[in-house]
This record gives sequence, structure tokens and C-alpha cells, in this order.
Amino acid sequence: MGKKEPKTLGERIRRVRGDYSQIEFADMVRVKQPMISRYEAGHETPSPRILLRIAQFAGKSIEWLLTGKQAGGGRQISRDELVGQAAKALSKTSNPDAKDFNEMMKDLFKQRERMQRVLSFYKFEKR
Repeated sequence: MGKKEPKTLGERIRRVRGDYSQIEFADMVRVKQPMISRYEAGHETPSPRILLRIAQFAGKSIEWLLTGKQAGGGRQISRDELVGQAAKALSKTSNPDAKDFNEMMKDLFKQRERMQRVLSFYKFEKR
């Protein structure tokens, strides 16, 4: 029988940490160990920067980290849903960066769309 899927952000962070101690993992994502403990217990939500570091460490999307849903797997959630989920998760923190997260996510999606258009144009021109 496989491992059950983690249901909360804290459980997903614990899954990502794997066999590393909280101290080792904290060093890798550049936070203090007590914060890792608070994240995993669901008492604190990582800032957008820390969420990005954890997602990059895990080789997972922020979508998975925040919602437990893989991009492209099953029902893909919309960008607005992802931004909403992220904003909801971050609203539970006192981190001042949380207020800017919604706009940052929207900007990232716009940049991604622009890059895809540039790449599509480049591929078209190479024909």
C-alpha cells in the first residue's frame, strides 16, 4: 500500500523534507528550524519566497505545494483558483509579503504567457 497523499500544506512540507532533519531542511531553504516546525504543524504559513524555495527544493510546483494537485494531473485548476488558494493560505500569516503575493502571482502568469508567445513566434519563424 502506498503512502497517503498529504492533505495540508504542513503535511506536504513534511513530505518534501523527507529524511532530512528539520535543522538540515531549514538550512537548505534558508530559514530557522523553529519555522519549519511551525510550518509543518500548520501554525504558520511560509512567505512567498520561502514557498518558492521549498517548491524548487522539492522539484514540485507551487500549485502542488499549496493545493496538493499536480499541474496536468486530473482536473487542472485554473490560474485564478491557484492564486485564490495561495492568497487564502497566505492570509493566515502575519508576513507583510503576503499582501503582495496575489499581484506577484498574476505578474508571473502574465510573464509566462508572454514567454510562451515569444517561443511560439520563434518556432514559427524557424520553419
